[in-house]
Amino acid sequence: MKHEELTLGLADPVERKIQMAGNSTFVVSLPKSWAVEQDLEPGMSMYLYPHADRLVAAPETASVQDRTVTIDADTAAGDIALRRVEVAYKTGFDRITVTNLEETDSRLRRMIERSTSRLIGLTIQEDTGDSLTITNVLDASDVSLPQTITQAQQLVTEMYTDAITALVTGDEDLANRVLTRDDDINRLFAFVCRGFHRGLEDVHEVEQLGTDRVAAFREYRVARSLERIAAHAERIAAVATQQAAPPEESFAEQLELVAADVRAVLELALEGDAESAYETATAVEPKLDDLDQSLYSGTVPNAYLYGAVIRRLRQTTTNGRFIADTMTESTLLDRGLAERGSHS
Repeated sequence: MKHEELTLGLADPVERKIQMAGNSTFVVSLPKSWAVEQDLEPGMSMYLYPHADRLVAAPETASVQDRTVTIDADTAAGDIALRRVEVAYKTGFDRITVTNLEETDSRLRRMIERSTSRLIGLTIQEDTGDSLTITNVLDASDVSLPQTITQAQQLVTEMYTDAITALVTGDEDLANRVLTRDDDINRLFAFVCRGFHRGLEDVHEVEQLGTDRVAAFREYRVARSLERIAAHAERIAAVATQQAAPPEESFAEQLELVAADVRAVLELALEGDAESAYETATAVEPKLDDLDQSLYSGTVPNAYLYGAVIRRLRQTTTNGRFIADTMTESTLLDRGLAERGSHS
């Protein structure tokens, strides 16, 4: 369906007046020529979605669009073909067909099958040997974007805490569990990306996901920062598996204290207390500098490994600031809408 701007060949939208029909119904007329161009017909249902200072109108057929794509595995290297499948999922395609698989390395098929099994809502519908047809079987109304973000928040904070614990205690089993959970975060982030892109395209979809377009963008940005924090936790856990022994007690105590402050930045930002998150982030910076400087004394074993950990802590702090920025924007937007409503 074409969803063109409400114009009659002009640059500016056409102004329509609300009219009264009877004693209980408002009516807005549409120019026939424009309506025909949009494939609108008499008797067709329309959905009106109130959003801030505007109304979004969508016909009932807007969500029934052909979201299919074909990926020729023979024209791209294995990693690139796999990446295209994952990107197609994130951007909202419901049917993904990968062709010419018999002409490629058998490992590509296995990688695609493994990736499909990990992504939320995907299944392999058909396997002809030379092609795979992957379809989405999840209805948007069965899931919630805000709940997915909440799940990601909990998982990331657990990963971060466990990574630090594994590092200072030398618990390789715990470190390996952190490493495996990074796939779970990637899976959740891919689903948020998918919901965000679908919501941009289809107003029905974003409504079913339990959010709106502005909130979906905010949730996408938070999810992006959470994915990066999870990657930092993964790298810290990797160091826990590489060190010859746990860090010495004095350094471990310093590291734990600073890491707790970094976690506080993240938790405060996620709670919406941006001001405290900013203050804590500012306070933790010199502590990270001091911890980094202590590595240059030459008395800390595995100093080069712990230098990488400190860099990850800095980056986690930065991502916590990004989340606080996102929450601040949300607060200001809500405040502005409230003030606008009080003056209307």
